[in-house]
Amino acid sequence: MRVPEAQTEYFRLNADIIDTHVHMRGWKERYKTSPDQVILEGFSSGITISIAMPNTRPSIDSYHLGVKYALQAGSHPRVVSSTFPHRLQKLYIGATDENFDEVGRFLHTPFAAGIKIYPSGEVTTGKLGVVKDSSILRHMVSAVEANKVLAVHCADPTIFKEKGCDTIEGEIKYLEKILDLAYILRRQLKLVICHVSCRTSVELILRAQRNGYKNLFIELAPHYLWFDSAGTNWKPGLDPAFYKCFNSLRGPEEREYLVSLLGRKDIKNIIIGSDRADHTTQEKLSSNPPGGIPSNQELVPVMITLAKQHGISEKRVADLICFNAARLFGIEVSKEMVKYRIEKQVDNLQYNNGAVTNPWNGSELYFPIERIG
Repeated sequence: MRVPEAQTEYFRLNADIIDTHVHMRGWKERYKTSPDQVILEGFSSGITISIAMPNTRPSIDSYHLGVKYALQAGSHPRVVSSTFPHRLQKLYIGATDENFDEVGRFLHTPFAAGIKIYPSGEVTTGKLGVVKDSSILRHMVSAVEANKVLAVHCADPTIFKEKGCDTIEGEIKYLEKILDLAYILRRQLKLVICHVSCRTSVELILRAQRNGYKNLFIELAPHYLWFDSAGTNWKPGLDPAFYKCFNSLRGPEEREYLVSLLGRKDIKNIIIGSDRADHTTQEKLSSNPPGGIPSNQELVPVMITLAKQHGISEKRVADLICFNAARLFGIEVSKEMVKYRIEKQVDNLQYNNGAVTNPWNGSELYFPIERIG
């Protein structure tokens, strides 16, 4: 039944949408999700390009594994024959204290988005993670030489071990170290601070930008814009473990500040990454639940909803979910703005056919329903 024109609401999005931060799993964690499933679920809300993270099992820390994973992602016939045009998906290679040659080789493939730095020790599991500051600096140089991005998860390992979680203090301390190390390369290095979660981090980044870090980017994730540690927008009765993520959700004042950045046209270098991270319901309800929120299907609805709530223009949303990332990663994208009919609906989306509990269920969001023209 056709919706009466007077009651219909529309929103214009660019024809390409880039999710800059996705955990696609697969391999030994295929039971959680697969690259093809992530891509198809992203397509459901208009995401055509996804940039994958390397903390898979096994970790993507070599040229061989990076190329193998990239060739598998998006190769399924259902993806290729999707109603969206098939696009080359990109991924980061994970940094260690030893894999400089492997990283340098992979960065010159068409699949490479850049290098991902994880703090080593208590913050990460598996082989990924960098202990030595000299190693971080070498990886920064590799990124500059290949004209690729260096992305960083900021959480100080010592503070993480002492506090048992990733506090704001730990986020800030590690960010300060990264900015210090990058100072000599500040005019050449493409640097992304992943899933920024607090005001102080933003202020440090903005100050650094004013001091010559021209390609320093803030990455925001939808769950930090919608949820907070006080339980805002949480599904009633759902175990708090399903809202555990890294970095941790912060207080309401931090969330409100991050939302305020979306409408600030004076801040150019912001990108949006879902930080989609699937874990099964059984894993989340274990004695030591992993951190991560499934979120790529909600990325676009959250951005549309916040835009309507806060008077953010369609052009600004297009910059945040496409054009800024395209500029940073050197991705060619369509300049076409597409008109969508949108509807306010209660989120009932599933991940991995329900094996992964979706903490967004019950949230009222504006979803793009129908592409017009």
